[in-house]
Amino acid sequence: MIQKFKNYAILFLLLIFLSNEAFTQIDTVRLNKYYFKKYWTDTKAVVISPASWDQNDWIKLGVLVSGTAGLSLADQSVNDYFQKNRTAGLDRVSKNFLEPFGGNYSLLLMSGFMAHGLIAKNQRSVSTSLLCLESFALASLFTRIPKILVGRERPNNPEGYGPYTIKGPFHGNSFPSGHTTAVFAVASVVATQYRDTGWVPVTAYSVATLVGLSRIYDNKHWLTDVVAGATIGTLVGNLVNHRNSNSKLTVVPFRNSNFQGVRLAYTL
Repeated sequence: MIQKFKNYAILFLLLIFLSNEAFTQIDTVRLNKYYFKKYWTDTKAVVISPASWDQNDWIKLGVLVSGTAGLSLADQSVNDYFQKNRTAGLDRVSKNFLEPFGGNYSLLLMSGFMAHGLIAKNQRSVSTSLLCLESFALASLFTRIPKILVGRERPNNPEGYGPYTIKGPFHGNSFPSGHTTAVFAVASVVATQYRDTGWVPVTAYSVATLVGLSRIYDNKHWLTDVVAGATIGTLVGNLVNHRNSNSKLTVVPFRNSNFQGVRLAYTL
């Protein structure tokens, strides 16, 4: 069973890395009215996007939902495995290093990017900080909706409920994992912004994955809570990266084997 779990994890991370191939680095984001307007336009894009989905999009959603449901068969086994292999040292690592990435450490990381950008006059660092902040905020917002509506009980519930205990709206907040959503939302932005530096995407997604696993280790979430959170966070991060233009007309760097320059791109 553990080997199957590892295979699922490897496949999931592969899909995440491939999903970032469609995006490029951004160094044009500024703290101005367009940036704050972007929060609204990106939120609206997520909300109304199903209206423009075609059959393939709905099939992908069905595969995602059915895959998560199938993965729930391993929820109890994975949880039991982690609880049987807890140690005092791992408890300290999870509590003091991994868990804070769901909030405080992610915010410190964004502050670090902003400080470096301002001091070194590095606009990509500034853009990364602002994109991370938006991705973090929107992912946290969108996570609240299924948390409230689904009402799944956490594995550490004192009543000892199992992974299939769904009590409905306002009666449980396990699904999905908010910590995992937030850290993957930030990791996906950082990984895309610094994809030209090979170790950065690997480190970003590795830390995010460890944070997600720590939520299972700490007995706070089921496996499917973590997978769903990672999916939401990555999708939101990629959307934030993709919808980056302050206006419809954008100057885009261009280079091939013969020459380099810029070209204009018009966004409909």
